[in-house]
Amino acid sequence: MKGFKYYLGQLKRLEVLKRFEKNEDLRLVVMNRDSFEEKFSFNLNLRNLYIFISSLFVLFFVLYYLLIAYTPLKRLIPGYGTVDNNSYVIKMNKNLNELEKKIEAQDHYNQALRRILIQNESGSENDEDYINAGKLNSQASLKSRKEALRKQYFAPLKGKINRKSDIKNGHYGIDISGTKNSPIKAIADGNVIFADWSTETGYTIIVQHRNGLISLYKHNASLLKEIGDFVDSGEAIAIFGNTGTLSTGPHLHFEIWKSGIPIDPLEIIEVKM
Repeated sequence: MKGFKYYLGQLKRLEVLKRFEKNEDLRLVVMNRDSFEEKFSFNLNLRNLYIFISSLFVLFFVLYYLLIAYTPLKRLIPGYGTVDNNSYVIKMNKNLNELEKKIEAQDHYNQALRRILIQNESGSENDEDYINAGKLNSQASLKSRKEALRKQYFAPLKGKINRKSDIKNGHYGIDISGTKNSPIKAIADGNVIFADWSTETGYTIIVQHRNGLISLYKHNASLLKEIGDFVDSGEAIAIFGNTGTLSTGPHLHFEIWKSGIPIDPLEIIEVKM
């Protein structure tokens, strides 16, 4: 019985093929098995079959092209592009290099601040600046001693003090306003121990003076000195600006540290308009 059915099936296939060869139109009908209700049908001939198969191939190649052209799958194809001409890789390498530079600058800044905090030079308590100021008058008042010190140090910038120091609340220096492209000057002779970019404070320069005194200049537009340079009192070391995420507007944030302890800059300098 099974062989007979198989034989009938082969005859039907041969009949369909013969009709295709004669280019006769056939009709493929899909109907309900119980009610014999026709669901849908379409004509079946060589032309329609060719169009259907061709459409499938075209659709496949279009989808393949879209996947390769607009998705990361193209990078899985052997020989696709090289590191030198792949714009995506170049962009990622550039971003990575910029990030590494920022991290390195931040590390340098942190190390410089760490040296400031732990610095405790021998004999620094006998700061000769304070001793010389005290010699002016053994009975002089604190105000007189401060005025004497102010004559020994150069103001870093002429301008208005927008915010005074508040050491207890973490504001270790003063904020001084100024005009565009104004020079930032060293308050005294010393050596530059830090001159680089910091994410929070922008272009920052730190100068180490004698007797454990260190001055910090933050948020500059650019720097004029490098690490290791010796600067004279009143010499331009940076340009006034507004850089760094902590900056709220054009100003110079200026700090003074003595033997690792922050002091009010107005104790030893006088800022004038």
